[in-house]
Amino acid sequence: MDFAEFRQLVDAMGLTQDACEEMDRWGHERAPRLKKALLELYTTIAESPDLSAYFADIEQLGHVRQKQYEHWRSLLTGLFDETYLESARRIGHVHCSIGLEPHAFLTGYAAVLSKLLRDASRPAGHSSASADTVIDALTRAALLDIGVALTSYSEAEQSKARHTRLKFSNSFRLTMAQTMTELEQSMDRLNQAAALLGNPDDTPQAPTPDTAALARSVTDASAMVSAQLDDLRARMDAFMAAACEA
Repeated sequence: MDFAEFRQLVDAMGLTQDACEEMDRWGHERAPRLKKALLELYTTIAESPDLSAYFADIEQLGHVRQKQYEHWRSLLTGLFDETYLESARRIGHVHCSIGLEPHAFLTGYAAVLSKLLRDASRPAGHSSASADTVIDALTRAALLDIGVALTSYSEAEQSKARHTRLKFSNSFRLTMAQTMTELEQSMDRLNQAAALLGNPDDTPQAPTPDTAALARSVTDASAMVSAQLDDLRARMDAFMAAACEA
């Protein structure tokens, strides 16, 4: 997803400037609540053997939590510029690179978003109309954010799959090339043997009918195998080209 496609998605989500400005004001006021929600989430992650295994230590966990806070704060401004897009895409790419499944990402995201939506439903001095605007904008922004992250996750997975296919195809191509070279060398030796059978150098006599027939048989078999090798090579090249393009 490039920036032009992303902006089309922003427009399709119906995130108006007024709504984004209201969300931005609310997000600035609720920054301490966001920090608390993320602290609770990453405390839960630290206590989970399965999830904490994705982090080297508590220090790295704290670093990731801070990055998540910065990303959420960027999201709540409603600016949706290239800096925001890069941040959202990075989340999907990193999760793919470490093998964190999308369901784990969505579970954590839901925990934070739920707290923010509940907080937004209690306007605390703001009008109910303002609260409704924030809830609407926050919901749309969150779905946009999830969509970008999951799209980039999918793109990263496809890139990994293409790299794996390319690595396999190159290895397979090399192995097959070596095998064909060895077969061609064997066919050359058979042809040489057939020539010796048909025209032996160490005797003045002409080859016997049986020897001549055997020589022709070897030569014919060698020609047939060579043709089959050429056909196999052409098919292999076509298959490898298609696999690399997929």
